[in-house]
Amino acid sequence: MKAFIIILFCGLGLMLQAQVRPHHIFENNMVLQRDKPVRVWGWASPGERIKVEFPGQVKTGTANEKGEWSIILDPLKLSAQPLEMKISGRNSRILFSNVLVGDVWVLGGQSNMEFDLARIFHGDAEVLSAHYPNLRLMTLPTSAGLEPKEDFERINEYDGWYDRYDKKGYWFETTPETVPTFSAIGYLFGRRVHMASQVPIGLIDLSIGGTTVEAWMSPETLAASQENTPLLKQWNERVAASKPEDKLRLDRNYPGSSFQGMVALLEGLAVKGIIFHQGYNNALEDSRPKLYEQNFKQMVTDWRKNFDDPELPFGIIELSAGGEPQTLENFELRMIDPAPSIREGQFHAFRDLANMGFVCCYDQQVNWYHPQKKVEAAERMARWALSSVYGIALEWQPPIFKGMERKNDTIIVVFDREVRTSDDRPIEGFALAGSDRHFYPSKAGFVKIRNEKGQMIDDKTRIKVWNSLVKEPAELRYAWARNPLGNLVSLGCPLIPVPSFRTDSWDYPEAPWSKEEYAAHRASLKNMRKEATEQARKRSVLEAESVNHEK
Repeated sequence: MKAFIIILFCGLGLMLQAQVRPHHIFENNMVLQRDKPVRVWGWASPGERIKVEFPGQVKTGTANEKGEWSIILDPLKLSAQPLEMKISGRNSRILFSNVLVGDVWVLGGQSNMEFDLARIFHGDAEVLSAHYPNLRLMTLPTSAGLEPKEDFERINEYDGWYDRYDKKGYWFETTPETVPTFSAIGYLFGRRVHMASQVPIGLIDLSIGGTTVEAWMSPETLAASQENTPLLKQWNERVAASKPEDKLRLDRNYPGSSFQGMVALLEGLAVKGIIFHQGYNNALEDSRPKLYEQNFKQMVTDWRKNFDDPELPFGIIELSAGGEPQTLENFELRMIDPAPSIREGQFHAFRDLANMGFVCCYDQQVNWYHPQKKVEAAERMARWALSSVYGIALEWQPPIFKGMERKNDTIIVVFDREVRTSDDRPIEGFALAGSDRHFYPSKAGFVKIRNEKGQMIDDKTRIKVWNSLVKEPAELRYAWARNPLGNLVSLGCPLIPVPSFRTDSWDYPEAPWSKEEYAAHRASLKNMRKEATEQARKRSVLEAESVNHEK
């Protein structure tokens, strides 16, 4: 009760005069990052002396002429036992209780990261089972802007999609009462990491639905990138042509605005790592996959810089599946889609940057672009974290395409490890094309080799792909659609999907910037889809003729 009185008194004092006030990320029930210097910051009267006390440490600092203060605690030792932090100024003192020291993970991205636990498949059972006092949750209020915000509010934020109010800006222990509206992927990831490591875990969700990767980059990085000049010009022209200028500048997708409104709020906060799930809003009709790859990599660097750790672990959950599933009947049509190219850019970021994780989820297929299958993606991400960050021996890496060999009318695909099919059915998801660039759904099987006993067995690292309609195959693609066919996974348990890949350099067309060129771009895409539909019709006729000929 004493702590409550002190906090209440200080809250009253803040309204009456310039009292010491920590940033709102610091609160009762919070988790502080272990084994790193921990920055504690806030505001007070200019020149005021501030003291931060945490078990075993007393640190002091002075507010500058703007009233800003920042104090660095020495690296903290893990503590699953609740501790207290005292922050004192000239005339006030704040006491935070039930503080743990463990690992803090930041959750970023758009609506599939936001998507709440209660609405996933079996979410009701997950909610009922959520009794983890050392797993702590915080969701930041949605915010965007051109300038970095100093702090966030603690509010009941209205969610117009579901006509409800969500309490944001507070740290909570995980209970059936606090977890229903929290990020499903974030919670399931954090729960698994916490259960396996027995380390207190803090989760901070700052994802915003409907956002592009450019919204999550810093304005400085965007301005320094010549490739993004047309994007900035386009947005600035929209602002200049509109009357509600401030509304456009506060749009969550104004380049850099979500970074400024959400990520920059936590600049210098000590954290363990980041997991990020995004891509849908960059995979629409105005998609620019090459630009996306460049910007995604720069976004990772921006976030690492913001959290003051150039090698901060960063886990990517690829663009999820959604929309009409690919079938043999619509195979070619479903390939005319930017989604697999966006996944390719995410995979390249994983491949090209250090200390990255990558998780496939194209196999969690539903029609809706908010698939309620979140468990597999979260568990795969947790396996990466437990293996790469916590040193626990778990398989997490997907089998990766190494190269191919062309042999007459077949192509042999080589992987870096053994694979199998997830359902023990024939391999599906491959497509071959000749020099005409028309891809055909193709058959596939393992290359046969002779073992030491002279028996013929499958070489699980090599797959031959063929189609009698492609006499001289030149290039190959696998799982190349928004909601693709594809059933190859790692040989052992768990079943980790093979990431979608291609051997060709026939890039998806980047959307142009001018209105006139964009109209032509849309017409071209429409024509490509029409041709793909016609190609599928012709293929079905040729396949039928081939079967009749064989008979």
